Amino acid sequence: MVLDSTLTDLLIVEDNPFIGESIVNAAKEHSGIGALHLTETLQEAISFLNVTNFGVIVLDLNLPDGSGLELLKLIKEKQIKTKVFVFSVNTELKKICLRYGASAFFDKANDFDKLIETIKAA
Repeated sequence: MVLDSTLTDLLIVEDNPFIGESIVNAAKEHSGIGALHLTETLQEAISFLNVTNFGVIVLDLNLPDGSGLELLKLIKEKQIKTKVFVFSVNTELKKICLRYGASAFFDKANDFDKLIETIKAA
């Protein structure tokens, strides 16, 4: 089996099933997406990162078992080469997320289409 190295593997870390599936469905329409994984918890996301390299991670900050900021810190500490797009209603944390290495921050209330376009361009 030959894998196309031009495809971007995508990890979506989102505990709201409706939002998570909406991102999955929109991303599936883009031919540049390779493997696509959806997880609802911080621990599952960390487990995925230990075994898979993702080109893009879409990250919610408010997860049932912790904060997405913990994942951002881990990615920065381990110097993992990935683009992290934070997608959250908690807009007051935007500066902190960018300081911790997020590539971009999107407001869940207003920026769904902008997030999808950014994923497609990544």
